Amino acid sequence: MPPPTTPFAENYVEPRLNVLFAEMAELTGQRNAIDGRLVEIVAEIDGRGAADGNPLWGGTGCRSIEALVAWKTGMTPRNAETMVAVARRLDELPRLAEGLRAGRLSLDRVAVIAVRAAEGCDDHYANLVQYATVAQLRTAVKMEPRPEPETKPEPKRGISSYDG
Repeated sequence: MPPPTTPFAENYVEPRLNVLFAEMAELTGQRNAIDGRLVEIVAEIDGRGAADGNPLWGGTGCRSIEALVAWKTGMTPRNAETMVAVARRLDELPRLAEGLRAGRLSLDRVAVIAVRAAEGCDDHYANLVQYATVAQLRTAVKMEPRPEPETKPEPKRGISSYDG
């Protein structure tokens, strides 16, 4: 086969490549929607929507919801942590959650925001997340203005004595 820079290679490869890209896009959308549903299930197991607010996983013997998710899905503990982080911010990030459920956004993209972004960021990132890569989102979140940490007052200096 000729190198991909020749006109022949372009005509030869492009139709098949376009077919593969289309299939990749369809499968990725399905995967994103499945991840969205898994995140909702994890949120419910973790107590979201429960009348008493107690998590359902307490009697499973698992040390954490992350351990339970890793066990039940076969994913790595790190990926389970990511999924739980998104699940815990579903109510706070409704537009991003909807994009994930609809298959438009990947779990990785939503997770960058769920793990690192400040509160009240759903509207800010809802548009950007559709076009930015995960690396670009990480940079954007790093550049997000952060509130100044509260400084502790300096302790009063003095000499005290104890007569005991």
